[in-house]
Amino acid sequence: MSPTPPAPVVNALPGEVAPYVMAAGEGARYEIDAKLYTVIARPDDTGGLFSSHYVSGGRGAEAPFATHANEHQTVVVFDGLVQFWLGQDARILAPGDTVAIPAGTPFAYRFLSNYTRLLFWSAGGASIGLLPRVGLAVDSHVHPARANRVVSVDELAAVGPEFGVQFASLDKSEPTLQHDSERPSGVVPFYLSQGEGEHTRTFNQLNTFLSRGENTGSDYFAMHTSGAKAGYIPLHFHQRHTENFLCLEGRLWLYVNGREVLLTKGDFVHAPAGTIHSFALDSNHTQMIGFLAPSIFEKFFDYMNEPTTDPVYPEGGEFFFPAEGFGRAQAELDLVVVGPPPARATALDI
Repeated sequence: MSPTPPAPVVNALPGEVAPYVMAAGEGARYEIDAKLYTVIARPDDTGGLFSSHYVSGGRGAEAPFATHANEHQTVVVFDGLVQFWLGQDARILAPGDTVAIPAGTPFAYRFLSNYTRLLFWSAGGASIGLLPRVGLAVDSHVHPARANRVVSVDELAAVGPEFGVQFASLDKSEPTLQHDSERPSGVVPFYLSQGEGEHTRTFNQLNTFLSRGENTGSDYFAMHTSGAKAGYIPLHFHQRHTENFLCLEGRLWLYVNGREVLLTKGDFVHAPAGTIHSFALDSNHTQMIGFLAPSIFEKFFDYMNEPTTDPVYPEGGEFFFPAEGFGRAQAELDLVVVGPPPARATALDI
């Protein structure tokens, strides 16, 4: 008899490779220069695949130029307005905008509103060790009005190389408000404005590549999904890659090793290889980002969707299922289907 798969850990970093759920605001928290860093994944929790953290702060909070020697990164703007620099290429970013930062690219940011929040996703993720080294561990879930822990660029520069990060005081060019609509090819830095990227569509759903493996050295790819309310997809697991779900808007149900979990804005689920899972969009125009590491599952979305230039999903029409593409995905990709879609069993009245 097969062992019962482990239930997901809830609102705690497991310290080993295991499925877990992290509600918005939960995680290991550190303060630096009136900014709150909330760690939702470390290499210890992901088998060395990635780390991830939120950083939030008030108007005027900023970070100096940093360069990660070995980590490709994606940044997602969750709340507020921010000035962001990729070298001297600078933008004013709003919620839903994203940034791709290849290893070796200097970047910096400055918050423009009284509550601004970014998510950082870092391949490999060793740099996350810098936060407990220089930050002040706190119980608070919001950034402070005034700094309790001030760290100079010189202090950061002295410690950063231990974690593969270089810091420098570089001049910052004047940011512009600009619409960026194209995902380029290759490992290059780029911005994407909200709703932009490489669009593909299926029934009542739009899947948009924010990055492909060619942008990240095959470390991961990032997929933005938006769609209408829908039921669960078939139960399945992956043997060689990790799937991670981050809710941007609306409501998202996750079935994780037998447990149903409701995700709303900012909530996160880590489903490592071997985790039996399914998901269901549960409100109109629900949005999520999937980070899949490494990028071996990328072609699934090419097989199951058709390209489109439309930036919104088509709502309504007659249901269809791309059975041929699904069969091809099962035959060629890291996909093991173990059952039909599960039946919703939790909180049926909402």
